[in-house]
Amino acid sequence: MTMELEELKNRWKNLDNHIKEQDKKIKQLTDHIIAGKVKSPLQTLRIHCIIAAIIAPFLLPFFFWAYNFVGLTCADWQKSLLYTLTLLFVGFTFARELYFIYDLSKIDICKDTVIESLRHTIKFRHHYKWGVLIDLIIGIAFITVAFSALNKEFMYGGFIGGIVGGFIGTKLYRFYNRTINALESALLEWDNEK
Repeated sequence: MTMELEELKNRWKNLDNHIKEQDKKIKQLTDHIIAGKVKSPLQTLRIHCIIAAIIAPFLLPFFFWAYNFVGLTCADWQKSLLYTLTLLFVGFTFARELYFIYDLSKIDICKDTVIESLRHTIKFRHHYKWGVLIDLIIGIAFITVAFSALNKEFMYGGFIGGIVGGFIGTKLYRFYNRTINALESALLEWDNEK
């Protein structure tokens, strides 16, 4: 009877160790899956910001070509203001994307706690919204200068630029919001698992 009891204790101990080992494997697998959910939107945002930073400087020659193509028949102050706004827009876009890349580099799920990663994500969202607001102000200034020129081609350009810029800006804003939401959601899910 004592021998059976000892054998039963050993089996129970083995079973308990096996269950703990399986729980550990399940936890590791869950962490791996959730880490993938965090890394995916984070990587998407990083790649998008890098591409935008690469494209931004090429906007300058495009805008200047478009101005020459349309033929700026307006007052010198309007031309100066337009070129200044163009340089400001392209320069700001480039600097903003570099800052976004820096912001996103602070989110490190391997080193930081979930709370720290969430804090950095919220800061990124805040900076992104300020960037959108500044872009909107510059865009409105562009359109105002375009319409103040009273040049038919220039006014059409401002109108078309406003529509295209508004459409692209809205799409990008929704994309960023969805991706940031996915990142925050994955971080919260990971926090709940821990």
